[in-house]
Amino acid sequence: MSKKIESIKNKWRSVKKSSRFHNALIFLIFVIIATIFWFILALNDSVSETFHVKMTLENVPDSVTFINDPPGEIHVTVRDKGTNLLRSGIMKQPSVRFNFRDYSDQGVFRLSRNDINSALKSTFGNSVQIMSTSLDSLRLSYTVGRGKRVPVLVEADVTAASGYIIASLPESVQHGVMIFSVGNETDTINRVYTQRVTRHNLSQTTYVDVALRPIPGVKAKPSKVRVKIPVEPLVKKEGMAVIETVNVPEGINLLLFPNTVPVSCYVPMSQFSEKDLPIKVFVDYNETLQHNGNRLAVHPGSYPSYAMNVELGKDSVEYTLMKQ
Repeated sequence: MSKKIESIKNKWRSVKKSSRFHNALIFLIFVIIATIFWFILALNDSVSETFHVKMTLENVPDSVTFINDPPGEIHVTVRDKGTNLLRSGIMKQPSVRFNFRDYSDQGVFRLSRNDINSALKSTFGNSVQIMSTSLDSLRLSYTVGRGKRVPVLVEADVTAASGYIIASLPESVQHGVMIFSVGNETDTINRVYTQRVTRHNLSQTTYVDVALRPIPGVKAKPSKVRVKIPVEPLVKKEGMAVIETVNVPEGINLLLFPNTVPVSCYVPMSQFSEKDLPIKVFVDYNETLQHNGNRLAVHPGSYPSYAMNVELGKDSVEYTLMKQ
């Protein structure tokens, strides 16, 4: 291994001493010098460049809430010598700052085109020519009011995968949001709504960050909320249900044999530990007037929406009528 390394060193020494190596090195040095001179000359020419200029409002009191948010950036196209643009814009992110107190009055923050252009010239230099900007002027409404807390209602179109169920209505994790307005717009607002949440075939509890539905002239804080979509697996639950009787006239007793029937359904796992099955069943006295048999059909009655695939273990029971 050492002999191989020594051989490589000897070859390198012989190459460095050759005239071909010296000529190539001199040529490379001249190419680098020429490139530097060309770059300097090119920078002295006027060029146009587009920049994303960071915009900051300074000295904004904590009590101020903007109804419409100030922009974070201004897109501006300027023309100037390349050396000036390199120094003021390319080598660092350009930014402009505006003092809130200098441009605000009675609930309105205003910037004219001259205000914006003057700030841009301060950033890029007075020699710059501003070709175009994404912001010609700015008018922001604000309030110093305390705001009003209102609940958030979730608009959703959600379904669960097979074997699962949406255990309850989707709801906002935040208990409410604060709303602000310059006038009295918030007086008649008692709730705010989210944009529609659409999720399908869910097999686990899901959280979604969703924006609030905008209201003209009103600012909501926060403008987004986290929505919880509770999903649970379905489990089979079995039990006995007491048969109720309906439409029985006064003076008559309707006796059933038996007076209970087996029932089963699928419920969310959180409901499985409940002692009673949330299913009602009944027989109708009026059906005794329609046939001469001694059996009545058992019908499923009311049950909560989370109970799925309700089944009765008996479709009929024997009965006897007795006068009181």
